[in-house]
Amino acid sequence: MQLDDTNLKILRILQDDASLTNQELSTRIGLSPATTLERVKKLEQAGIIRKYAALVDEKKLNKHIKAYIFITMKEHSNQSLIEFNKRIKDLPEVLECCRLAGEKDYILKVVVDNIEDFELFTRTRLTTIPGIDKTSSSIVLASIVDRTDIPL
Repeated sequence: MQLDDTNLKILRILQDDASLTNQELSTRIGLSPATTLERVKKLEQAGIIRKYAALVDEKKLNKHIKAYIFITMKEHSNQSLIEFNKRIKDLPEVLECCRLAGEKDYILKVVVDNIEDFELFTRTRLTTIPGIDKTSSSIVLASIVDRTDIPL
């Protein structure tokens, strides 16, 4: 799909505020509502816009612990990695899981209510997944940059 200046402008605006109506979006980019809607639909169909979401403040939901957990696997067989990938998706505390190149195999971004819940999560839920050799955790003290928009 061709990303012309108008498509990039649509993406910038929607990354900032996806709750805009089509009418508001069309006014901001200077196109008719029908043309704007057609462009947005094409961006969605091409998979450039994956989904729309509300960003919530985890602390206001009593999620006071954010942590990054590094995981090293015992083995790197296809079956072991498939099983880990399947099981990690079942843990709602895990907001993000990335497979890494290098010394560690995965990094997880996790949120929980408190440090006791973090300990319980790691001891009874995470480390019971077969194939994990080692974990190491870093608790976030402060978020300095917390973006969701992709630079365009």
